[in-house]
Amino acid sequence: MPETESDAGGERAPSGADAPEVSPELIAALDRAAEASKQAPTDVAVQERLWRAAFALDRWFFLARGTDDEPTPFALRTDDGAVIFAFSTADRAHAAALGFGLSEDESSRMLAVPLPSAAAWVASYAEAGVEALVFDVPGNGAMAPLSNLAAMAVYISQNPAG
Repeated sequence: MPETESDAGGERAPSGADAPEVSPELIAALDRAAEASKQAPTDVAVQERLWRAAFALDRWFFLARGTDDEPTPFALRTDDGAVIFAFSTADRAHAAALGFGLSEDESSRMLAVPLPSAAAWVASYAEAGVEALVFDVPGNGAMAPLSNLAAMAVYISQNPAG
């Protein structure tokens, strides 16, 4: 069974001004890598740069579903199967949630899970039938199969220079 937010070392994250600060330089690097990824979706080196930028963040934000005692990350069924959505900032998560049609209250419930444990936590949802993680939708929208996510985290941590 997937770990709960507290087992993964996560914290409930408010949206807006109360959310933990994310370095503007890291977000700019992530956005540049995402744009390059859209231009070259089959270029392995470009895709690696994108995921390195995502893993360079201190934490990933997830829309919280379920109860406060046992929150789970927001997921939807798509043509590619069930996917969990992760975000680089609380503001991006909030905006995406509103775009998904969630209420303001639902859009404001978030989990902030530190890296690298966020990757293993999300990957554990493969046992529940989740296929992939989609990052920073709609602006970025990079997708990684959950079966690859933990391995990517290990590879990036063991090969930091890229």
